[in-house]
Amino acid sequence: MIKISGLSKSFGNLAVLNGLELFVKKGEAFSILGKSGTGKSVTLKCIAGLLIPDAGEIIVDSITVDAANIRDLRTIRRKIGFLFQGGALYDSMTIIENLIFNLSHHLKIPRAMAADKSENYLTLVGLKESMNKLPSELSGGMKKRAALARALVIEPQILLCDEPTTGLDPITSGEISELIRRLHDQFQVTAIVVTHDILCAGIVSDRAGVLEDGILKYTGSINELAGIDDEKVAGFFKSPL
Repeated sequence: MIKISGLSKSFGNLAVLNGLELFVKKGEAFSILGKSGTGKSVTLKCIAGLLIPDAGEIIVDSITVDAANIRDLRTIRRKIGFLFQGGALYDSMTIIENLIFNLSHHLKIPRAMAADKSENYLTLVGLKESMNKLPSELSGGMKKRAALARALVIEPQILLCDEPTTGLDPITSGEISELIRRLHDQFQVTAIVVTHDILCAGIVSDRAGVLEDGILKYTGSINELAGIDDEKVAGFFKSPL
């Protein structure tokens, strides 16, 4: 369960979030839609404790993130798998080594066990044959798959995805979106996906919200959002961003 109340965040004189409210039920997949620069990624980073909000409250499974001590913050982060926009794979490590490192860092399990588990997760995302390659040897879609496997290998309760289809062609974007949805259903994680890709949101989410002027102005299913009588929202759905 993730509950956000009155979340505000500014950078200098730029107010990015302005009293954002959000409730995501356990096991739900929620997409935050919005144009570039509207605060989608900032919202995820606040949830994960990577940014400190100026005001408001974030509760993740009964722990208040913005008021958490170091021990509680580590507890929260062990529950979260984060798919970063650029993948954030370590360039000097092979794909399987990226997963092994994540397991060793978060769960402190023996290397042999971590290697077996990492291979299983790379198989789930269709990368078993590429697990000994470096990130530089992978296509954009393969990097996204590898990053998704790394986010999930620690068996998180929460999956945060930052623009998972950015930079991909439409076919690959659809494949990655379908993969996220399939793995969400398989592992029953609570997921928040931030994106400007309407097709991705339609595949991935149970509900979605439109982030504008620092708040979620509307929430509902993709079909419900598409039918809202609001010029800005209608333009968002009718034109590419």
